[in-house]
Amino acid sequence: MYSRIVVGTDGTDRSLIAVDHAARLAAVFAAELHVVAAALPSDAAGEPPASLSALISRKSAASAKTAARIGHDASKRHGVRVVEHPQVGEPAAVLIAVADAVDADLIVIGNTNVHGPKDELTGSVSSLLAHRARRPLLIVHTG
Repeated sequence: MYSRIVVGTDGTDRSLIAVDHAARLAAVFAAELHVVAAALPSDAAGEPPASLSALISRKSAASAKTAARIGHDASKRHGVRVVEHPQVGEPAAVLIAVADAVDADLIVIGNTNVHGPKDELTGSVSSLLAHRARRPLLIVHTG
């Protein structure tokens, strides 16, 4: 049923619940697990535009470390083939792009349970995916 599963993570404990769920599904279906760690190319400290390339480089390196660590852990725990995708960009858009690139059968993401003005303005990643994704989507309750 599933041969390629894409899961998004930001490295938080809550997102790791979704990664673990996706890894268990991948093990059941002998599917390839694609772990996506996306970082926005912005900095809360307000980096000046001149340092944008350095900022993207730092964010990309952090995403790569996150994806590699999480992918390695999932592979070890569940015995699945893991492909890491460290990316810089808006997380929902990155997840959709990776899912399209690998022709994923399923996208897995954790919910955030964040409610308030910020969430209403920007939307959570799971909410954005629910509206934008054109592939099956599994939203894992994480808390």
